[in-house]
Amino acid sequence: MTTVVATDLDGTVIFSEKAMSHGPVRPADEDLVPVDVDGERIYAYMTTSVVRQWTGLADAGVVVPATTRSVEQYQRLRLPGQRPPSAVVCNGARLLVGGESDAGWERHVRRRLADSGASFDTVWQEAQRWRDQRGFDAVRAVEDFFIYLTVKQREPWLSVFAEEAAEWGRVNGWRVSLQGRKLYLLPTGLDKAAAVAHAAERLGADRVVAGGDSLLDADMLRAAHAAIRPAHGELHLTGFTSPHCLTTASAGAAAGDEILDWYVAQTGDGRP
Repeated sequence: MTTVVATDLDGTVIFSEKAMSHGPVRPADEDLVPVDVDGERIYAYMTTSVVRQWTGLADAGVVVPATTRSVEQYQRLRLPGQRPPSAVVCNGARLLVGGESDAGWERHVRRRLADSGASFDTVWQEAQRWRDQRGFDAVRAVEDFFIYLTVKQREPWLSVFAEEAAEWGRVNGWRVSLQGRKLYLLPTGLDKAAAVAHAAERLGADRVVAGGDSLLDADMLRAAHAAIRPAHGELHLTGFTSPHCLTTASAGAAAGDEILDWYVAQTGDGRP
């Protein structure tokens, strides 16, 4: 039996300084490896334990990153080990194979989204209105697939507004996910689960294990044969459960260590 690991990245196996604060103890500097670097700025780290375990999985060709990051944001990462043969980016809108976007998968996604809710342009206009009226600092698009709004500092009003936005989204066929300082708006037909299933099929896998921390990971965790989530993030705050989904004992970067240990155990020490 061939098992692949479909894993969210940010808040699951890589951590910003803020995300590391979810845990009781910040790892020592010597135990942190920068993996998301843009110029002189470091956005995120892996712990040395995660680097070691990830390298084994990557070199075995069994890991499939599954992220909401754009292609550019994903390709900026300095992930250890061999480059994964497939990567799910843009929350499933794009499937990278050998580092290149799979045109056939994109066509499939666009056909599916054409039959979903409100158009991208409609939601873009609404998001711009929210930016101007609600105090957001910026609104950005990831190609023409989805949108996110940002604030410089998360304040109580943002959680309240996220609930209002979610109701608007339900009426219009879009999902809303609040992750730190970002409020994501995505078509309901756009999810990681379908892209992961397609990637696993391409790799000849008959078993998928998955991990993630946000509401955008929920469908992927439910669809996996076995799953894990950290004791922090959106899924933890909303009490997400599934019969085959474990929760880590730790939060913050320590949860990432637990998750990689679990991935390795699930794949037989990283060998397919």
